[in-house]
Amino acid sequence: MKPRVFVVMPFRDKQVLAASPPDRPAVFVNFDNVYNLLIRPVLADGGCEPFRADEEKAAGDIRTDMFFELVTADVVLADVSILNANVFYELGIRHGMGPRGVITVHGGWDRQPFDIAPDRLIPYDGSLWDKAANRDDSWQKKLQAEKTQLRKALTAAIAEDKRSEGSPVYKDLPGLKPVDWRELHTAKAKYFQGILHDWRSRVKVAMKRGAPGDILTLAGDAPTRYHQETLLFAGAKGLIDLQRFYPVPEVLKEVLEMDPDHLEARCQLALVLNRLGRADEARALVSQASQENREQPELQGVLGRVYKDMWRQSWADESDPEVRKQAAEASSNLAALAVRSYELAQRTHLDSYHNGINVIAIQCLLDRLKFITKEDPADTGLKDLSDITAVVRVAATAALERSRSGADDQNQQEAAWAMATLGELALLQGESCAAAARRFYRDAVVLPDITYFQLYSMRSQLELYRDLGLQADLALSLIQIVDNRLMQLPKPGSCFKKVAVFSGHMIDKPDRPEPRFPPSKEEGVRAKLAAQLEQWQVGPGDLALCGGARGGDILFAELCLGRGAHVRLLISQDEAEFLQDSVRLPGNSAWVNRYFQLKKSCEVWFQPDRIGEAPEGFSVYERNNLWIINTARVESPPDPLYAALVWDEQPSGDGPGGTSHFADQIRHYGGLVEIINPMKI
Repeated sequence: MKPRVFVVMPFRDKQVLAASPPDRPAVFVNFDNVYNLLIRPVLADGGCEPFRADEEKAAGDIRTDMFFELVTADVVLADVSILNANVFYELGIRHGMGPRGVITVHGGWDRQPFDIAPDRLIPYDGSLWDKAANRDDSWQKKLQAEKTQLRKALTAAIAEDKRSEGSPVYKDLPGLKPVDWRELHTAKAKYFQGILHDWRSRVKVAMKRGAPGDILTLAGDAPTRYHQETLLFAGAKGLIDLQRFYPVPEVLKEVLEMDPDHLEARCQLALVLNRLGRADEARALVSQASQENREQPELQGVLGRVYKDMWRQSWADESDPEVRKQAAEASSNLAALAVRSYELAQRTHLDSYHNGINVIAIQCLLDRLKFITKEDPADTGLKDLSDITAVVRVAATAALERSRSGADDQNQQEAAWAMATLGELALLQGESCAAAARRFYRDAVVLPDITYFQLYSMRSQLELYRDLGLQADLALSLIQIVDNRLMQLPKPGSCFKKVAVFSGHMIDKPDRPEPRFPPSKEEGVRAKLAAQLEQWQVGPGDLALCGGARGGDILFAELCLGRGAHVRLLISQDEAEFLQDSVRLPGNSAWVNRYFQLKKSCEVWFQPDRIGEAPEGFSVYERNNLWIINTARVESPPDPLYAALVWDEQPSGDGPGGTSHFADQIRHYGGLVEIINPMKI
């Protein structure tokens, strides 16, 4: 996602007074030229999306739109070369909005006002922009050198901005909170919020389909970096809910690159790392975050979860029940650490019943182990279990009542957690409350928007009681209730041994001026593809993904089907449009016939139906590349992706979304790329 850079600067011709010497005559500078010939191309070449207020295309109040951009842009770049009142007014607004995202440039003319004199200024050569300057070859060479130097400086400043406070207001007033523009009611803000609402609806559908690749692709539709951060984090949560953990760390690291202070992303990253067996990394991450956010009890809850999982992993593989209990007692120091962390989180926020129920559960399990093994487990230091139980009961009951005031998925998920907590409390009271425990769990699991992750978490918690012999029979009956519901949801775990993807050129049309994949090369390409698939041992139990176009896509799909792989075509457009643009050749129906023959044996997804139309300004072909790769990322085991490309190896093709873009994305994710160049066969 390109950072949106709102450029604040003078417009048109302005008289410029030199800072020194005092008797130097004034010059005239056209600042539109400074923007169009220097600042805009430099930012664009550096991977940013630059814009000024005068470039706003939508009808509306220019003043309102200007305020909106000052608040929401990823970066505001202010040219403070002259004492222009509008520039300094807008710069002051941005300084008050948040701690970062401000860069100032200067052409070396006027001295700076006292208030911004200490701030870092990035210089550019103002002498190039004197209207009297002769723009000859020498001037052009100087301009190119200036662009190179300024691009390096701005790229470094934008990268550093994520780790610094560019606003002197926030630097000098620690504790000041930035504005939250999500509640704004301007037309543009409502438009962006509408995008978020529409996206969440699509994600909800993708969740019900069990299609995490769709979720990741939808996150790429963000109109701003703020939205991308929001959507990526929601996408990561969706992947977690579907138990697709392998791609989640990379997604959350992208979120943290955009917002290093995103506490919930750090918490979720720790939980996922722990689930992936990387407990040491998870513990280090949470410990560091705890040091930096001592007032945040959520982190203590996450740390409790890490310790609990480490404790469980130390004995879960023991098949003999008695040996398992002995092992659980032997590693009880980890359980004690979990209790202390959960207890601190719960005492800080008495309504955090999800932390409190873990305190109760682990303490009761340790007490049970002491009774069974006749050994003394590690001391948790807990003295008031009955008081915590009462507080948790009240908090969970209150949360359940609150959740009934709304029917959206967030309320239903809160209801599910609250019911499971009350059901667990009933389980701990034994057979006298068995009917209540079963009722709570039955009511929880049938909620329409309950996720696989919630059900799996409930089951995992109940397994603790079953495996360590505390109310084991009742726990087993509750596990059966959860399992019955799990069977009704899409299975989230990857069911493929490996995933192979393809991108490549279409067979050339007869009138193509420069050949890329002439029809005469078809058999040679087929043979090369067949050999590559044989080398990778693609076959039964594997997934093959491609776009379905004539030429390379169809050849790849036919070969993979012949080897017994499951083939899925991800189509970029509605079928009629796709056939016209990407399958049919003039006067030749052979490729269309082969496409329809493939459809009989392949799974076929159409982009507009699955994830909606591409946003305005987005290439459906680039989006389809990302859709294929994202689907592969979440369907693949932790092995690398296998990517076959039929490509002339030119860096650009006939437009966006070509094989060059696909190759770059695969390499970004560490996939194995094999290139077949038709022109070299």
